[in-house]
Amino acid sequence: MFSVNRIFTINRPISRTDLLTQMAKSLHEDGFVKESFLQGVLDREAEYPTGIDMETHSIAIPHTEFEHVNKTGFAVAINHAGVEFHRSDEPDSVVKPTVVVLMAIDPSCEKVAVIQSLFALLSDIEQVNKIARNSPQENAKLFTEAISTR
Repeated sequence: MFSVNRIFTINRPISRTDLLTQMAKSLHEDGFVKESFLQGVLDREAEYPTGIDMETHSIAIPHTEFEHVNKTGFAVAINHAGVEFHRSDEPDSVVKPTVVVLMAIDPSCEKVAVIQSLFALLSDIEQVNKIARNSPQENAKLFTEAISTR
């Protein structure tokens, strides 16, 4: 579900749309999502933003409906460039999430378990700081071990 091919370190300024496009493209190339996935993510992000302020840091967990997904998979971006996401609780405000996790969840996967395990990992500022420093290989291993789909 997590692969070094779908873990990105963003060091140069790009738009949120460009970031999500890059992440969604990697999921599509690996067969996890349908061609419609990116537009589904962009549409959902416009209506229901996914930036989350965690007090000490912020994260974003963009996603879309099952109909755009072939099988469960993830793309992760370490956002050193400060790409902004609108907040889920205050859509007029923005955050610059340290970590962005693009989720492609199929109907056989337990979405609540995924979100709970993501929050358990990403609510810890020390873990987020570690993720921000890790290599893609280290992060693929860390996320694979930490995220539950059941």
